[in-house]
Amino acid sequence: MKKIVTFISILLFMLIFVSFASAETGSGFRGQNMNGATGLYSIPSGRVGWENEKDFGFDMGYRAIINNERGTAHIPAITLTLLKWFELSAAFDIQPKIDFNNFYKEQDNEDLLIGLKLKLPTAAATAVAIGGSFQLINLANEEFNYTAYQPYIAITYSGKFFSMSADTTVVFGKTFYSGYPNNNSNIDFGMGFDIILFPDVFKNTVHWIIDFSNFSYSDNAWPNNLVHGSGPAWYRGILNSGFRIDLASIPALSKNKFLLDFVFNDLFDDWERSFTIGVVFGFEL
Repeated sequence: MKKIVTFISILLFMLIFVSFASAETGSGFRGQNMNGATGLYSIPSGRVGWENEKDFGFDMGYRAIINNERGTAHIPAITLTLLKWFELSAAFDIQPKIDFNNFYKEQDNEDLLIGLKLKLPTAAATAVAIGGSFQLINLANEEFNYTAYQPYIAITYSGKFFSMSADTTVVFGKTFYSGYPNNNSNIDFGMGFDIILFPDVFKNTVHWIIDFSNFSYSDNAWPNNLVHGSGPAWYRGILNSGFRIDLASIPALSKNKFLLDFVFNDLFDDWERSFTIGVVFGFEL
């Protein structure tokens, strides 16, 4: 309850503050997802991190995924945009140690997530990207380490929702494994919406984001039981919803990217339900 009250208080403060700021164009549609790729929360989008005048952009992010039952994971991430169409990303998912089956005690549970994305030349209202995620799961654990590969295509369409600017994203992909799990015929699918809320009041500052997918930001996202197939997306998929505050919409901060994320993760499932706080700072080179 204290966390919810704190979150609401911070959000109200931010909304009151930014309502007095005039805004032009913001960078909220080009935020990081939880593994460092430009996107929503679990899913990537068809955009890259920087699509403006200069050819290089750099983003730094940090997220804390807080689960009352299992503890907190910490994810620092970086994203590099090259020539307005190519993106490299990396994130280190520092998860709490886990006792597995009362036999394997204090097992390391960290993952290294590396991504790449290529934005295709399309019409202005539609952004299409092909990309992939290379994931070293439990990389410091000799018993349960494995590698996951997730190629995908992401399509993002810009439009209006009740006069509010909105991005709709659809993602199709496939996950392959080496080193531990058996490969299967499952197809990865995700869909999400990014809506600028009440622009007459808050300008381009407040984004409401919701995404649903049968995969998460990594193959063994937090919370999990260390082993493959125990992350939050494995049971009934994962639904995330929250707010992205684009402080770059404030004129004094408009030359850089400055985003705050407040996310409710996996809202449908009790054990995996978590809360994420994140911040992203970026600039063009």
